Formats: sequence, C-alpha cells, structure tokens
Amino acid sequence: MGRPSLKKERFEEILDAFERCVACYGLNGATLEQVAAEAGLARPLIRHHVGNRQVLVTSLIERYQQKSATYIKLLSTDLPEKNRFKTFLDRLFDGEFSDRNFVLVTEALIAAATDNQELTSKLLDIIGSVLKLIKSELKLEFKQASSKSLQVVASGILGIYFNVDSLSLLGDINQLRSDSKKAAQQLAQTLNH
Repeated sequence: MGRPSLKKERFEEILDAFERCVACYGLNGATLEQVAAEAGLARPLIRHHVGNRQVLVTSLIERYQQKSATYIKLLSTDLPEKNRFKTFLDRLFDGEFSDRNFVLVTEALIAAATDNQELTSKLLDIIGSVLKLIKSELKLEFKQASSKSLQVVASGILGIYFNVDSLSLLGDINQLRSDSKKAAQQLAQTLNH
C-alpha cells in the first residue's frame, strides 16, 4: 500500500503562505521565492506541488471569493424578526468579523485589479453581492422606500463599512467602528422621510 498523497495538504499550506505574502507585498510583489520561504519549502517544491504562479493567483482569488461568500452568508443567517436591521448592522460593523489578513488581501487585490479586468469583474461581483444584501435588509425595514433610495442608502452604508474595515489595520478603532455604525443607522433612518 502506498503513502497517502500530501499534495492537497501541501497545496493548502503553500496557498496560505502565498496569501500571507500577498498581504505583505501585494499581489504583484509576492514572489515564488518569498512564498517558498514563508512556507518553509524549497522553491522547486512550490512548482512541484502547485505549478506556476498563475495557479496560485487563480487559487487565491477563488479562496477570496469563497471567504467573501461565507462572510456575506454569516451576515444574514438567523437574523431575528424583531430588530432585524439593527442586528444586521451590529454584525456588519462588529470588529470580530474583521480579519486583518483578509483586509490586507482585499486591498492587494483591489490594487492589482487596476491592470486586470477579470479580477476587477470578480471584485465588483462580490461588492454587488454585499450591496444587494444591504439593500434587501433595508427593504425589509423600510418597506415604503423607493428602490432608488434603497440603492443610494445601501451604497452609503457599504462605503462606510469598507472605510472603517480598511482603517481597522491601524489598531484599536472601536470608537470609530461604533460611530460608523451609528452613522449607518442614521443614514438608514433617512428612508423614513
């Protein structure tokens, strides 16, 4: 009986190392040499277990899409009937959902997307999914609001969220996070008028 293949396990370890390198050096700045050092492997083993750099990039983007989809699902899972939108905003602006490495990878992917239309499209799809979720939660709370007003307010809340999450890299921003959530709540209340 042969040894069990470690290829999948090694691939995930290398992808983890690549993700950390992208967080540090950006997508275009992360080299296979850096990935090999981060993974504790010789560079030829990176090629053996993964293939070329493009396979790593494609896999990282797929992983990012999966993590984003999971996060979006967590935001809306098991929301209570009473205070649903408030609970939704609590989750959206909760620091526990903020992951430093994920934020750094997000920023690296956004920077790389300026030269990559396919990546731009994938990131815009993710943003569109978050925007759609916020708009649908607003619609449940503010049934009388027009679709255009819901879209505008959802866009504003999304902008506030992305801004505060990117600033989370600076350290303790609990007050800013709390104030940003209040700003999002106040923005949502404009739909009552």
